[in-house]
This record gives sequence, structure tokens and C-alpha cells, in this order.
Amino acid sequence: MKKSIFYALLIFISTACVKNNTPVSLPPSRIAFGSCCVQLGDLSIFDSILKKQPDLYLALGDNMYGDALIGPPDSVWLAIQYGILGNNASFRRLKQAVPMIGIWDDHDYGGNNSGSTFPNKEDSKRLLLTFFNESSGSDRWNHPGAYNSYFFGDDAHKLQVIVLDTRWFLNVFSGEPISPTSDVTKNFLGSEQWTWLRQELLKPAKVRIVMTSTQMLHEHNGFESWTNYPHELNRFFDLLRETRAEGVFMVSGDVHWAELSKQQPTGLYPLYDMTSSGLNQVEDVPKPNRYRVGSATRDLNFGMINIDWNSTPFKISLEVYNKKGELKIQQVIPLDELSF
Repeated sequence: MKKSIFYALLIFISTACVKNNTPVSLPPSRIAFGSCCVQLGDLSIFDSILKKQPDLYLALGDNMYGDALIGPPDSVWLAIQYGILGNNASFRRLKQAVPMIGIWDDHDYGGNNSGSTFPNKEDSKRLLLTFFNESSGSDRWNHPGAYNSYFFGDDAHKLQVIVLDTRWFLNVFSGEPISPTSDVTKNFLGSEQWTWLRQELLKPAKVRIVMTSTQMLHEHNGFESWTNYPHELNRFFDLLRETRAEGVFMVSGDVHWAELSKQQPTGLYPLYDMTSSGLNQVEDVPKPNRYRVGSATRDLNFGMINIDWNSTPFKISLEVYNKKGELKIQQVIPLDELSF
């Protein structure tokens, strides 16, 4: 009888110790991101990213340039361009070491400023998902477009990565520069993706990273972005108000410079959009942006999201580094700032 009591007590103490000392399974805390990479260029910046030891890499689009010389690119041409990127030693080292989530922009989707009418988008989608090792059970294979959502961590540390598709449903403009449309029937995300996004924002999460291949919160500059579809941008703001989704911020690419944009629409908490572009592409001069926080950088660059899951409240550091690994832009955001 005494032995039975002793063993019962030992089991109780052991169980209590396990409960008290088992570390919480935290979601990724170091998340790299980048965009705009010509596959035949110098890709050594991927070695710089790997040195930061990210837990996850977000590929924001123009991950390679698949534009064809004549007409829209077909699946054979796009596969060859993915193959060139995938066989690069620097990129391969990162891909082998770090899980990746990828979405396209125009040049790796179907050519410059391509959208809903691109004739080979089904093949393009298959190549994108295959290249980034998308699970065979992923919903991305089963619906039009390549949007999706990923969850990491337990309820107390839930991270949601929302991947938006800004190409599949897009009603494109002809000619450049591009100006904002007043036609509210023009699609940016498309009705199906909007319905899905509402459902995702209603799901519980502490931190929500929204991946958008083109910029969202900047000043209109004549390039492709959310600002060309003001009714769709306002719809996004309305959706945040309706769902009361907190902890939301954006990461974007496309423009070949890096900057942080910030807006606070009526009835919302401050919204941030960290743009990292390009991995090996530069623009002559960053465009004016009255929503820019601090300065932009033309250096070849990549982004980092560092989340301190052990602080109270959680702290999010949005960062941009140049190819040398030097910090160029940083914004530290306590999570309670991203709340109603």
C-alpha cells in the first residue's frame, strides 16, 4: 500500500513538473521576405538572408522573371525560368534550409501587368505551387487563384499568414502610367477571394501577416498597386472594421526600393505596409510617398519580421536589410498598437 501511494505521488509530481516546465511551442519568430529577382542575375543576397537564420521565408512575387519575347509565356518557358532559379546555388541553400511560402506578381505569373485574361494561368499556378513545395492537401490546388492562409502556434501565440492573389482576378489597365479607376466594377481581388478573406479574418489569431505582391498603403505613384483600385482598398479597410480583426500588418514588394508606409483609416488602428524590393533589382529614384515612415532605400534588400513571443505585449519588429546584412529600415510595433 505504501509503495502504491509512493508511485502515485511520484507520477503526480512528475506530471506537474512537465506541465510547468515544458516550453510552449512558439510559431516562427524570424520571418524573412523579399521580391523582384531576375533568375540570371547575382543571387548571393539569398546567402545574406540565410545568415539571419529565418524560420520562414515569404516570397512576395516576381520571384523570377518569366516574360516571353513574343506573346504570353507558356508552361514550358515558365518551367525553364523556375529551373534556372531553383538551380542557383545561393537560392538552393536557402530553400533547402528554410520553409517557404510563395505568391506571384506579374512577371512570374504571366508577363508585365498581366491579370485575369492571361490564358495560361492554370499552368502558371501549377508551376508556382510545385516550385514552392505546396502540400498536395492544400486548398490552393482546389480553387481559382493562388490565395491561402497558414496558421502557426497555439491559441495564445497564434500566427496567421494570409497570402493574397493580386493577379488571377485582376482587371488590368492598358498603358502606363496607370491612374486610379472610378469604375467600382473593376476587380482587384475578385468576389470569391473577398468572401474567403472575410472568413479568414474571423478566425482567431494574435498576429496576422498579409502578403500582397503590390503595395497597399503608399501614395499613388503610377505603378501597379492597390491605389489603382480605391474601392477595393476601402473594402479592405471596411472588412477589418467589420470583422474586428486585430494584429494585422502588410508586407509587399514590386517597386524595386524598400520603404515603410503607414496609414490609420477612420475607425481603425494604425496599419503598416513594409515593402521589400528588390533582391537584385533597383529603381532609379523612389517615388514620393506622403505615407512613408522615415526614408526609403534603393539598396538591394530583403525584409525581416522579428516577433518576440515572450514579451508582454508581443513585440513585432519590421526590418529591411541590404545585401551586406546592414539594417536600413526598422519599426518596432507593440502588438497592443494593432488593436481596436
